[in-house]
Amino acid sequence: MRRAVDAAEQAGAHRFRFADTLGVLDPFRTYSLFRRLRAGTDMELEFHGHDDLGLATANTLAAVRGGAGHVSVCVLGLGERAGNAALEEVVTALALLAGQRTGVRAKRLAGLADLVSAAARRPIPTGKAIVGASAFTHESGIHVSGLLRDPATYENLKPERFGRTRHIVLGKHSGRAAIAHALDALGMATDPHSLPALLDRVRARAVATKKTVTGADLLELLLEDADCTGPARATG
Repeated sequence: MRRAVDAAEQAGAHRFRFADTLGVLDPFRTYSLFRRLRAGTDMELEFHGHDDLGLATANTLAAVRGGAGHVSVCVLGLGERAGNAALEEVVTALALLAGQRTGVRAKRLAGLADLVSAAARRPIPTGKAIVGASAFTHESGIHVSGLLRDPATYENLKPERFGRTRHIVLGKHSGRAAIAHALDALGMATDPHSLPALLDRVRARAVATKKTVTGADLLELLLEDADCTGPARATG
């Protein structure tokens, strides 16, 4: 590889692009390779990674740390076979982990992803990092409890950075804090002693329907049980 770089530089090339087209590298090998290439040339170095092992983004970040000044990325990681490094993941990680600016506006990423998804007719997975519908959605009881006290407890990425909003949903993993938060959002107050019973009904509904429990569902559950509607009252 060093001989190839030397030959390219002597022929007048100004950039050497290394392509892991097979997607067989890991971040440790990628970093080591680019460190060695960087030490032997003044040319610009670029990395192009495929995601066959799910390591395209990690390898791209390793290449940058090793000396690459350019990287190949694609919105949503779309590409041959398992795809390439995802633009939204790489630019966000470079900014937060390496303090490097790329010129990409974070608040435009979600809209760009939606546009590309529609054009490619490739739905965005709900759990997709940065741009997925569930990326800033919380259900777990302990997560929600900490999040309501301090968002930084369970959110390193702020949804506002990407022009998005945080969502707290009710489901089989919810806890009392989430129920109280949902009731407050509905303008309802409830006796803390009634929360365990209501939580049990919410969890049962989520398991039975295999879906999250909406505000309308919560109101329905309140109306179904007189013991629950007793201590609950409208505050707005």
